[in-house]
Parts: sequence; C-alpha cells; structure tokens
Amino acid sequence: MGRIKGSKMSEEAKAAMRAKRQANKLGKETAFNLVAGNLKHLSFEELDSSIALALRYKKEKMGEEELRLIKVKEEIELKLQKLKELDNKQNL
Repeated sequence: MGRIKGSKMSEEAKAAMRAKRQANKLGKETAFNLVAGNLKHLSFEELDSSIALALRYKKEKMGEEELRLIKVKEEIELKLQKLKELDNKQNL
C-alpha cells in the first residue's frame, strides 16, 4: 500500500499507514530491549564473542557507508570541475 501522486488518501488508508509506521518503530524498540535485557544472562565468553561480532558488524557498516560517501564526493567533484570549465569558457 502506497500513495499515488495526485490522489487523496481515505481516512482508513491514513490510519493503516500510521499503524504500520508505529509497528515498525515499536518492533525496533522491542528488539533492542530484548537484546539488552538478555545480555545479563550471557557468560563472559559468550558476552566477549557477542561484543566481537557487534564490533565486526559495525566496521562492515562503517566501511560500506565510507565507500558510499567517497562515491558521492567523487561525483560532486566531477560536477564542480565541469562547472568550472563552463565558467572558464564563458569568461573567455
């Protein structure tokens, strides 16, 4: 269910979308609380390996984000270079 440009949503559709957003939000909060609450039941070795897995996952996510940002930076630099070339041509 999604919005179509130019159409008006019924009250039922609006309520359904609000409910879906709320469920997604609560699901994330519940998952975090479940994990945080169960950490105290782990042994030291299990907790240590869990921390290592979390750090590895964090590094992977940061690496992906860094690559994405590098690509965006290169695209911006190319656009800037083209604009400077156009400016130089117009000023000559």
